[in-house]
Amino acid sequence: MRQIDLLKMCWDNLFRRKARTFLSVLGVVIGCCSIMIMLSIGVGMTASQTAWIEEMGDLTVIEVYPMYGMMGDTTMKLNDSAVSSMKALENVKFVAPKLDTGGIWFSIYAGANKRYQISYAPIIGYDPEVMEEMGYEITDGVLPTKSETALMGQYFEYMLMDTRRPDGKNMIDYYQYLYDMNGNESDGSNMPEPYMRLKDKELTFEVTDENQNTVYSKTVKISGKVSEDYAKGYETSSGLIMRKDDLLQMVTAATKALGQKLVETEYSGITVKVSDVSLVSEVEQQIRDMGYQTSSMESMRESARKEMAVVQLVLGGIGAVSLFVAAIGITNTMIMSVSERTKEIGIMKAIGCYVRDIRKVFLAEAGFIGLLGGVIGAVLSFLVACVINYISGSSSMMGDPEQSLYEMLFTSSTRLSVIPLWLLTFGLAFSILVGLVSGFYPANKAVRISALEAMKNE
Repeated sequence: MRQIDLLKMCWDNLFRRKARTFLSVLGVVIGCCSIMIMLSIGVGMTASQTAWIEEMGDLTVIEVYPMYGMMGDTTMKLNDSAVSSMKALENVKFVAPKLDTGGIWFSIYAGANKRYQISYAPIIGYDPEVMEEMGYEITDGVLPTKSETALMGQYFEYMLMDTRRPDGKNMIDYYQYLYDMNGNESDGSNMPEPYMRLKDKELTFEVTDENQNTVYSKTVKISGKVSEDYAKGYETSSGLIMRKDDLLQMVTAATKALGQKLVETEYSGITVKVSDVSLVSEVEQQIRDMGYQTSSMESMRESARKEMAVVQLVLGGIGAVSLFVAAIGITNTMIMSVSERTKEIGIMKAIGCYVRDIRKVFLAEAGFIGLLGGVIGAVLSFLVACVINYISGSSSMMGDPEQSLYEMLFTSSTRLSVIPLWLLTFGLAFSILVGLVSGFYPANKAVRISALEAMKNE
């Protein structure tokens, strides 16, 4: 039997009993739609949770810290050798050693005659070539790629103390403008201007000895301002970011000026950027095997992934019940079809039709029911998902009032229902599979019918 004849026969047989076929297809539609919507909600919850974790920090970043012994001494130092070892690891995009001032205390001055003073601020040094890779959001100016320049944190200017004002009124408490009395974050729109704008201005760094005599002084120009991001470090809020070589030169010169002994350069931390989020766990374990402490968002992401896998399994199981009921309906339809077409089967056998072709006829009919139900169910699932996302996106609690309708339905991280391509393919393929499995028993029953008995009984 030619394939085209087989398909035509299947089509004609299905629509010979339109009501029965419609009900069977409807069962598959409901089952397919149920399982796809349930799974899509699980996918949406996973996507929302992943987006929430990403807001807390880069999922591909590993922070490395030195290992300390029982007595507080450093057993595994973060030095240039450690940096080289981490750069040699596979799947590492870049390695950014973080240099701080160590035990050197820099006092910072600005303005004429050192009017404005900052007694302490975190100062961090990075290699210029990795600063762009760090993903800093520059709100004003540029990165400190030139020598003797620095990038200030978002609120660094509010750390200035005006030495000409009386105590208690010589600093701006910017926190009171960022948070209300209940501790809730505000927009900071009423925050006053800082005492001095430092963009393109020079800062003077000084180190004093135990007699308060200045033994070291260095001038650095502010190149720009970075947006606050605690995931990248406290220095983005009220500190400074410099070129690593510049900061190392300052620390070395200040150490000599104080008469202290120079030691090997050690880093307070190392930021390791992995090429893909799926490889973070592997790279992090390799770094731990070197003897260092690490932290990343991987543990949180993995925990969330396992929780969402359980949720998807439960939701998918609930939806699968409907598809199981649909499978029973298809089986019943095909058994009735076999019973009603006993004579037809007998004639097909009598004229020499192959048994495999008879089996193909009934399997194809069952598969067609699954295919039709799957296609309609997939389209209906997509429409239902759009309705769910519209409702959730319109909610003042979850949605962004400024986002477009397209963003609300298809790209927003607040979507409750997400149907990726793999889920559409799965829904369609699973519906066809359910149809074929449901038609297997009726098809075997059809091929076991005796041709003579079939024609005699009819």
